[in-house]
Amino acid sequence: MGEYGAVAARLVGLAWGVEDLSAAIGATSARESDEIYTEPYRWVRSMTLFAAAAANVAPIDTVFPAYQNLSGLAQYARRGMRDGFAGMLAIHPTQIAVINEAFTPSAESVERARAVVALFEANPGAGVLSFHGAMVDAPHLKQAMRLLSRIEE
Repeated sequence: MGEYGAVAARLVGLAWGVEDLSAAIGATSARESDEIYTEPYRWVRSMTLFAAAAANVAPIDTVFPAYQNLSGLAQYARRGMRDGFAGMLAIHPTQIAVINEAFTPSAESVERARAVVALFEANPGAGVLSFHGAMVDAPHLKQAMRLLSRIEE
């Protein structure tokens, strides 16, 4: 998975397919009874995220096959967004609005990102700053800039 960087100019994203993978390896299920992935699938999901980041392309999470369970989909999609995925695959048109909502940054997170960027712009050369009683540094600035670039696209 670490070799995608060599072809990144031809990629816009990297996705994984849980159903395809489980069929390919002969698994009877990829999930526990609570719908959480078993360890092999959590590992592949993580490696897909890391490989996409290394190639500097969008990491795309897999489908949520229970297409009528929109609340479960919303939870899954929010976890994906939290974990660093840029979006996810859909298998039914009813999933699109839920997925879009989950992967669209909230007004509060956009406001916070703008404030973090402004704070660093007002303090050029600073390595660590205080923001609302918490420390912010280069990783926080990078995260804020990434969020703002996503909404500008």
